[in-house]
Formats: sequence, C-alpha cells, structure tokens
Amino acid sequence: MKPIIKGLVVCMILMATACKKDTSFEHNGSAPITVDQFTPASGGAGTEVLLYGTNFSKNVSEVSVTVNGVKAYVEGTVEDRILIVIPQKAGSGKIEVTINGRSVASKADFNYLPSSVVSTLAGTGTAGFADGTGRLASFNFNARCGLDVDADGNLFVADPGNRRVRKITPDGTVTTVAGNGNYGYKEGKGEEAEFYLPFDVVTDPTTGNLYVSDPEAWTVRRITPDGTTSRVCWGEAWGLGIDKRNGMVYYANTSSGAIVQVRPDGSTKDIATGFTYPSDVTVDSQGNLYVVEHGKSVIWKLNADTWEPTLIAGQPDVTGLVNGIGAAAKFDMPWAITADRSNNLYIAGNGTWDGSGSNSNQCIRRIAAGTWEVSTYIGGSTAGFADGTGSAALFYAPTGVTVDKNGVVYVLDRNNQRVRKIITE
Repeated sequence: MKPIIKGLVVCMILMATACKKDTSFEHNGSAPITVDQFTPASGGAGTEVLLYGTNFSKNVSEVSVTVNGVKAYVEGTVEDRILIVIPQKAGSGKIEVTINGRSVASKADFNYLPSSVVSTLAGTGTAGFADGTGRLASFNFNARCGLDVDADGNLFVADPGNRRVRKITPDGTVTTVAGNGNYGYKEGKGEEAEFYLPFDVVTDPTTGNLYVSDPEAWTVRRITPDGTTSRVCWGEAWGLGIDKRNGMVYYANTSSGAIVQVRPDGSTKDIATGFTYPSDVTVDSQGNLYVVEHGKSVIWKLNADTWEPTLIAGQPDVTGLVNGIGAAAKFDMPWAITADRSNNLYIAGNGTWDGSGSNSNQCIRRIAAGTWEVSTYIGGSTAGFADGTGSAALFYAPTGVTVDKNGVVYVLDRNNQRVRKIITE
C-alpha cells in the first residue's frame, strides 16, 4: 500500500475511535488483553494487517507485535485496534501483541505468502548467437527446449537454433560447451561435435556428465566433463529426466507415447506407455517419476517400485489456468517439469509448438509434494517480458524449468530468448 494510503488508514482508525463517547481510555494493566481477530488473514511482506481486540494501548511506544516471532512495524494503535505491517521472511504463525511486558497471541495463524522475484540471468531478447555475460549473450530458442542445473549452480542449456549446448555460470557468463552450429550428427570434443536438434539437457552430479536429447538424430548424447560428445543410445528422445541418486536416465518419446529408461549399457526399456504426447519427465528424491502429458494437459506420477501411473494434477483434455488440488486444477498444454529437494514440482506452462501468446499458462506452476495442491508460482496468463514479483513478472512461452539445491528456480523463456532466475525469500 502506498504511504499516503497507509496514513489515511491510520487516521481513519484514530478518527473512528475519537468519535466514541469515552475519549479518556487508558490501558488497564490489570485487565486481560485480547486479540480477537485480524484481517486480512494472509499476505506477504509489506501487507497491512488490522488487529481487533480489547485493552490495547493508545501509546505506540508501549506496543510491540510479532508475527511468527518476527517483529512487525506498528503503524497505529487505539483501544481496540492495532495496524501493523508484516515483516519480511516472517513465515506463518501466531500474531502476538505485547503491551508493557504482558503478551497475548492470536488463536488463528497468519498465513505468510513469501514473494518470488524474477530477474534476467542471460539473453538479449533477440535470437542470435553470442557468448558473453548476462544480457550480452544471445540464444536461438526456436524449439520447446530445456535446461538443467548442476550441484555448483551452473546451468546447461539446449540451444537448438544454434545447434549448440551452452553453459551459464552463476554470475551469468555464457559459454559454448559443445557444437559448432552445423546441422549434422558428429561425435567429438567441444566444437567438433555436431547436433541436429539439441533439445533437452540433464546433469549427473556423480560423474559430471551431461545428457542431451537430439530427437532429429534419434539419439541421447553424452558430454563428459572434458567436453567430449558421444552417443549413449538410439531413440526418439525429447524431454529428459535423471535419477540423481544413481545416474539412471529417462526420456519422453513424444511420438510413441512412451516413457523410456536408458540403462548404463545403452540398452533401453519402455517403463510406461499409452500417453498422448508426453513431453517431459523428472525424478524425485525417492525415485518416483513424474510425467507431463502434454497432449492431455495433465501430470502423472509413476511409482518408483512398480511404474504404476497415478494422475496427480489436471483434468484430461480440460485446459485453463486454474489452481486447486489434484483434478480441480487446470493446465494449458504444459511442457516441462522439475522437482526440488523437497519433491515439490514445478511446471513450465506453455508448450504450444510456436509458443503462442494466446496460451493461458504464461507462467510457472507449482505442485506441492504429497498434497498435489497446484498454485501459480510466478507469472500469469499474459505473454510479455517483465522482471518483477508475482503476476507482475511476465514470460512468453516458458518451456524449460529447473531448480538448484538452494531452491532458486531457472526458466528458459523461449520467445523472450532469455534465461530467467527466480529467487523466493
């Protein structure tokens, strides 16, 4: 709320109280203090919350308020109301009022909503090819490509329009790992290697190897830490996933509708079939797989022990931008998926072939582990470009998403030709 509005609210509280018959109220140090209710019940840092109760003090200097144990700013106080501002990183919990050393807590918890801030890590906004730092680097994201992050916070990005695999260090420095821009299939080191369509990337934390899907070459490729590219297996691989406990690679075959396991010897096995255009797969800390069924706009879980599928979010063939639990939620042609260390899932929303601006999911969705509650993590339904918080941040066809060990989320923002970074307090 703007400062002038805040001031008006405080004045209104004081004026309303001044209109009462008893203008001589003083806090009674022997009588109980109560916190009966507060509004709003939820919000982020900077939210103004009005507390209602009894036996408050008119003297701000006598009043202290905490939210979940974190001190809040008291803007104004009268006999039966206190206006506070929610502090940063408060978390959810009781609101406690202390007056002259006596404390009382609310019965209900305040629901703290942490804010997420989007910034641009790399990319000029225009398709091209250039290594460099931050907005001096350029990409050519002409397909629904993906990215992954390693244990050191380095990003590896599929750049299909440039037929290269790129690396972005935590400070935003972009270099080329493999590929020379030629359209072809060739093994080799660094720029000796050639790709038809480098599409998705996953990293193996144990070996440092990268795995790259190249569906037009019908292969999964491996890039070792020294930059040598070789074939792992044949197969029409699109979205990739990896079990970071053991290095087992999985891929979605969008054409056949299968989820495929790639064994260490390069042999493959279909572990689940019958999906309509599955686009991506990820693996949680327990070895369970999660599949984006792009053609049906739903998300599936494959049990780690049996590969038995369970529909966890969305309604088949029902599209939209609706949050809720399980089947109450709606997606609109989702494309990529990743899991964080707590097994929460993040979905890159717009998987239309051309990155259509009319798609309703120009955002990143989040699915809470276990409860399958779907929320909009960042962005909204409007395509565009803007850094910022919440729905004020704009994306244009996000098709890749990954999250690092610290919970920082990275997004391949296809039609904005940028890689974006999301930090949640």
